[in-house]
Amino acid sequence: MNCKKFIRLFAVFAIFSASAIMGLVSYYSIIVQDNYMVYSGQNVKFNLFGARLSEVENQIPASSNAKCDKNFNLSLFGIVPIKKIHIKELDKVKVIPCGAPFGVKFLADGVMVVDIKNVSGQNGEKSPAKEAGLKIGDVITSVNGKKVSSNNQLREIVSAGGGKVINLKYQRDFKEHKTQLKPEYSNKDEKWLAGLWVRDSSAGIGTLTFFTESGIFGGLGHPICDVDTGNIMPLGSGEIVGACINEVKQGSAGCPGEVCGTFSGDGPIGNVKINDDCGLFGKLTKPICSHEPVLIGLKQEAMIGKASIYSTLAGNIPKKYEIEIESIDFSHKTRNYVLKITDKELLKSAGGIVQGMSGSPIIQNGKLIGAVTHVFVNDPTRGYGVFAETMVEKSAKILNQ
Repeated sequence: MNCKKFIRLFAVFAIFSASAIMGLVSYYSIIVQDNYMVYSGQNVKFNLFGARLSEVENQIPASSNAKCDKNFNLSLFGIVPIKKIHIKELDKVKVIPCGAPFGVKFLADGVMVVDIKNVSGQNGEKSPAKEAGLKIGDVITSVNGKKVSSNNQLREIVSAGGGKVINLKYQRDFKEHKTQLKPEYSNKDEKWLAGLWVRDSSAGIGTLTFFTESGIFGGLGHPICDVDTGNIMPLGSGEIVGACINEVKQGSAGCPGEVCGTFSGDGPIGNVKINDDCGLFGKLTKPICSHEPVLIGLKQEAMIGKASIYSTLAGNIPKKYEIEIESIDFSHKTRNYVLKITDKELLKSAGGIVQGMSGSPIIQNGKLIGAVTHVFVNDPTRGYGVFAETMVEKSAKILNQ
């Protein structure tokens, strides 16, 4: 082999190797998360070819009693840097997985604008709300300096004002705004109107995912949203009550099913404290089911393959059903699992995942690893789930409230 041919082959090999290395680095930087939690004595295992973890130098040393809470460098073969990750050590966390249905009664913090209408008055058709700059999804929090919490309260203020300009405070995209609205007199209704429809409350049935020995609970796996706007309802106050499932409407492609039930008349069993992207959280005043406590499975412990869920299709006692975890997504905030129902009884009774099953706890290898959140509209046998670690981390904030 002459020298020129060798140089060409070496160059081709070098380019191929560099491309493969950069491809691996790019791929690993996407699938490896920035933050991990581990239980005391555990290590994060990536099971990725060539991945090496080393502690970042010059960190402030922790006291001898403190747990690991440090930054690490992830590299390929200990040479090519991939990214920096943070690892926090924590005590083992146990919760009681549930799967029982609950009813929720929810009052918003303010009133949400769900529609804007024209008012037919002496000056023709006009919309006071639109002229004031209000949009669907805005949350009106105060009128003339007074906190507003119901649609009746807002209606009475507008009606009694005699057409005077009213000062509004409202929230849009988590930012507070101010505006002035001048009501219009409706010839048809014979009263002053603002030209808007608002909603101040919500109610429904969901599934409790878990609770702790101290009574802190998490459920649904997704937020309570306004039915018209799709926006998260801002929590003013809320309570949960026991529920009993008396009917299941089967799901089919293009038509999600649902569980239908009634609220218990025994009074509230808990208070709602947080309405968040990953669920509903609060404090129980009464226990709702009697499963044995289990460890929380951390996100890196979840695996593709067989698992099970607890859910309730009749009465108020949850049953165990078999599922398959088809894929795991670490990049999304809440849609972390794609699930497939494999249990013949559940498929026969409900056709798969139905509305009201949201929050059903997912158990794998004896640990709570997540909760069912959504059904695929075109395939009710499949749906999404959220990491249990995410829900438990959110529920811990209740301790500071």
